[in-house]
Amino acid sequence: MNDHAATTQHWINVARHTPLGLLCDLDGTLVPFASSPEEARPAAEVIALIEELASLPGVTLAVVSGRPKDWLEQFFPTSNVLLVAEHGAQRRGAGAWEQMSGLDAEPLEALGLELDRLAAAHAGALVERKATTVAIHYRNVPRGHRGALLVEIYGTVDRFCETHPSFERLEGRLVVEVRPSIVNKGSAVSWVRARAGADARIVAFGDDLTDEHMFVALGGTDEAVVVRYGDARPTAARWELEGSDEVHAVLHWLLGVRQEHTPPPAVLPREVHPQAPSSGDAAHDLVVISNRLPELRHVDGEDGRKKNVGGLVSALEPALRSRGGMWLGWSGRTVPDAQPRSAGTIEEDPAEAGGVQLASFDYKESWYRSYYGGFCNSTLWPLFHSFPSRVQIKDADWQAYVDVHEAFADATTKLAGPRAMLWAHDYHLLLFARAMRRRGHAGPIGHFLHIPFPSLDIFSMLPWAADMIDAMLDYDLLGFHTPGHVANFLACASALLPAKVADEVVQHRGRSCHVSAMPIGILPDTFQEPPEASAIEEVLGLMRSLGDAALVLGVDRLDYTKGIPERLNAFGRLLERKPEWRRRVSLVQVSVPSRADVPLYAEQRAMIESIVGRINGEFGEASWVPIRYLYRSYPQAQLAQLYRAARVGYVTPLRDGMNLVAKEYVAAQDPENPGVLLLSQFAGAAVEMRDAVLTNPYHADGMARDLDRALRMPYEERKARHVRLLATVQRSNAVTWAEGFLDALAACR
Repeated sequence: MNDHAATTQHWINVARHTPLGLLCDLDGTLVPFASSPEEARPAAEVIALIEELASLPGVTLAVVSGRPKDWLEQFFPTSNVLLVAEHGAQRRGAGAWEQMSGLDAEPLEALGLELDRLAAAHAGALVERKATTVAIHYRNVPRGHRGALLVEIYGTVDRFCETHPSFERLEGRLVVEVRPSIVNKGSAVSWVRARAGADARIVAFGDDLTDEHMFVALGGTDEAVVVRYGDARPTAARWELEGSDEVHAVLHWLLGVRQEHTPPPAVLPREVHPQAPSSGDAAHDLVVISNRLPELRHVDGEDGRKKNVGGLVSALEPALRSRGGMWLGWSGRTVPDAQPRSAGTIEEDPAEAGGVQLASFDYKESWYRSYYGGFCNSTLWPLFHSFPSRVQIKDADWQAYVDVHEAFADATTKLAGPRAMLWAHDYHLLLFARAMRRRGHAGPIGHFLHIPFPSLDIFSMLPWAADMIDAMLDYDLLGFHTPGHVANFLACASALLPAKVADEVVQHRGRSCHVSAMPIGILPDTFQEPPEASAIEEVLGLMRSLGDAALVLGVDRLDYTKGIPERLNAFGRLLERKPEWRRRVSLVQVSVPSRADVPLYAEQRAMIESIVGRINGEFGEASWVPIRYLYRSYPQAQLAQLYRAARVGYVTPLRDGMNLVAKEYVAAQDPENPGVLLLSQFAGAAVEMRDAVLTNPYHADGMARDLDRALRMPYEERKARHVRLLATVQRSNAVTWAEGFLDALAACR
């Protein structure tokens, strides 16, 4: 008997078994996905099919869903169909509903309000409230914005779960839900078996992580069928189908078999095969590795097709496309540490996004807390930016950092050939080369650090400083933004290891590691593209509200390294010391939400809003508001218009690896009437952009004087400075930076 015949006979035996239990998830299984949960309604023919199956002798059928009971009952009103609502919190047996005892959903009300505020700040996000759970859906949030939203969701939800341990975070397909921890779909298996009979054989159909609890709870003679949508995520199911149409076809076939005729199956579940490692022939010659996948923003090209614009993806897209490369990163999802689904198993994007092929894997929840929130953002971020008082050092966080590098290396080995070129990015992946060398990778491996590298005295605070430098020297090429960052790294290598340092090459353990300053650029021409009318309407409204006041513009991610409070205080000092500027100048500060899950960032936001309120209260008038504070992000087209309208670009971080806002501001200016760039001397960009007005953000009076100077600068000086600054920005753009790095990496070998 061949495999197809054996599979068919197996499923005939399953279908004929009496008693037979059927558990069917709703969204994504019986019902295809829709743009909102309310629109995902079962079709009349699907309802009829479920009702007919449930009425057969010897068949017990339950619809198992995260939906509330009233929503389910409107489609399945008869008692033939058992209903399990809200993942098992509520169940309808013989016509009567029962709720699991010991559930207290009152604390979810406050969480729902917090999630409402998040959803309001992210277009496409939707909060859904139920009797015992609350969920936030992000299926309609643009892909490039989902990562930032998920970080905020996780922070909000995890803080709630820490103070309410009887609740847990649950991830579904493009939804995050909070429910009582005693509730999951696995309870539906024993509940249905009790009604079908102890010797019942159960078949469970489901598509997302919430359904894995059902699959795990099944017995040895039961069958689990995962429903896929082009994905290959790990699962506890033995069988798989593609999409809800195949589910309907299988259920129709089961109905026919139970009605004593056995039609030839149009489709049957197929066995799930574990993902095999890539062979050498199929492996990619270039793999880019980063904690986060790129934000893919698309516009219509002249040929009518979609293409990527802006950001690191635009820099790397040509290289990845020409070399058949792949970009690997975190999916943005987490799974419980005890989940049967394996973290670290890669999932390739079935479609190319603007020419960039993507692959991703999930993090364990402990990795998210201890690696991402812990060692990366609470240890390395403040340490590398030289904020020693903010550094948190924990053994568990370091161990998580090591463990996640092993997961990245395992995933990369499945994608890359043994001599492929690998390019890792930023402080999240400093140990990556070591993990790959241990796996025998013989190809060139490079790393670019997008943040500063600290001085020896700061870096030495890290208990694992020598070990980290030793691991970094397994790279063939280390790229930094500035010569100062290079000098700091070389000083650390020389002081902490028995390494030989000379001419930007470090010799250690028989290996040579090249170290180079390679400042990243932007795509300057994109900031001069004519915008669509819809893109500038909001900007024009803002400018009209300012009246004749000159615009001073700050644009930053909300982060304590950006010096936003210091900048605001200096602006207040300007109004205090130079009262002639009152009513004649307004500061617009755009703060892009970031890491809302970290308490320090919430404190930073509160501090900023307090300073804005104080200065506006002290100096504001009925017809003039000194500071407009905008806690939101803007697309590039609108940012370019804001940059162009600003008399002064106010870019004053306390410490920054580069700061591309400075370059974007210059690129967006009208060359016939340019504004003035006021730039912190501690930004990496200050090394290249010496024709900006350089300032010390720690000195409020001095920065106020520099701001006054920038506002008064004569036209001829403004224009001359802009010509030189623009030449600097155009000299090395994002694409030439990426190609230059890869050329240098190849030359190292």
